[in-house]
Amino acid sequence: MANDQIIVFEKFAQKLQPGEDILVEYTPEEPVHMLFYGILRSLVGVDNVIIVDELDQLHVFRTHLHLSGVDISLIDSSPVIKMGGIIPTGNILGKVDLNEEPPVRKKHYEEIVKSIREKHRFRIVVGFDKVLLRYENDPREREKIFGYLIRPHIGDESRIALYLIDRDLIGEKILKELREHATRVLESRFEGKGFVLRVVKSLAPGDYGCRVSVPGD
Repeated sequence: MANDQIIVFEKFAQKLQPGEDILVEYTPEEPVHMLFYGILRSLVGVDNVIIVDELDQLHVFRTHLHLSGVDISLIDSSPVIKMGGIIPTGNILGKVDLNEEPPVRKKHYEEIVKSIREKHRFRIVVGFDKVLLRYENDPREREKIFGYLIRPHIGDESRIALYLIDRDLIGEKILKELREHATRVLESRFEGKGFVLRVVKSLAPGDYGCRVSVPGD
């Protein structure tokens, strides 16, 4: 991509390689429910998608979309793996207890994935920033999260993961560690009718500064 070019998210998704972890950063002032919905719709147009819902963040997005007058049937029918939380949202395939130690969480998550017969190339992870916030002042426990639940999955060619992260919610050191781990990092900006994601890190040096559009309606 030339860095003065804007491409739609669906075409950007087609460029992604199996095994990648992509970080999509937003701010709390943006209508992030629309960003999530635009990404979900775009990925459904490319391949099958699983939503990984941490601490009921999907319920928040779904409610905001519903109150905005958006048809939420796509969310209700989407396969979901719940990581903690208590509110059932979407077509739940299984649930992982966040009170368990990270190695146990990893095992349960992988068991759920293995039980799914249909292949799902994309994973949209929402609410993970709230999980990291729990351990902001506990570096030892935070390292367990990275060591068991993040690093082992990068390079897994059965999936491509996109993490939606509120960059104002977590500390700078945690954000930098997430960026270092990710294969690509995109920063969002709401532009009235939609979002533009600027590529600030990529596997391909020529992609730096490129922009990806996500519809907001």
